[in-house]
Amino acid sequence: MSRLHKRRNSYTIVFMANVSVAEAARRLGVGVPRIHKRIADGSLRAERIGSQWVVDELSLLRVAERNEPGRPLSARSAWAIIALAEGDDEALSRLAPSERARAKARLNELLDLAANRPQGEAEVRCISSVLRLMFRNRAARVLRKAADADLPGLREEGRWQSLASPAISGIASSDVDGYLAGRDVDALSRDFLLMPADSDANVVLHVLPEGQQAYPQSKLLLAADLADQRGPREELRAAELLLEVAEAVKQ
Repeated sequence: MSRLHKRRNSYTIVFMANVSVAEAARRLGVGVPRIHKRIADGSLRAERIGSQWVVDELSLLRVAERNEPGRPLSARSAWAIIALAEGDDEALSRLAPSERARAKARLNELLDLAANRPQGEAEVRCISSVLRLMFRNRAARVLRKAADADLPGLREEGRWQSLASPAISGIASSDVDGYLAGRDVDALSRDFLLMPADSDANVVLHVLPEGQQAYPQSKLLLAADLADQRGPREELRAAELLLEVAEAVKQ
């Protein structure tokens, strides 16, 4: 696990450590028994070292983020913001005037976060947290595991509506991360023997809501995808992409 630190106008990667149960309780503002309960039900990833439990710090950050105030937008509202950023007049014409107005206000609020290049870990994390909250419901996120030898063929599969592009993200990865219609999930999983996965997943299926199209060239959508990955490089690139969207909207 790792986080970003800024040093002399550049970023270095520092590995995250496990934390004690007491420290996890302090960060979440709960008692130690609540942490043990979360470990037992699997909502906090932890391991036993000797006679003590230690908690995975990234898992702790995820729980802390879910406890923060604010509600994720509906899928319809999330895609309205993306459609607005992409200038999709046809999609916007299907929205009520009040929905278009809210989408514009939310997009402006989001782009205000990217008025300048992020300065340090706290700003990068804030931007990524807002992206995750705003776009969490854009699609059902399903994690799968494929054989490494099948990944090139899976990437070329025609059922994808959109795939995360290393050329745009600037982050090379052998993993496959893409959007497709719900009707194609079972067939794709069967054809490529995709197995349910968690931490070892190398395929992310974003299952689109009924009737929703993806936007293959959308930098805002890619920023949301990268923020979901929670890695330091991915979160930093998500913030940079949001800045690029802000600059494009100004033109």
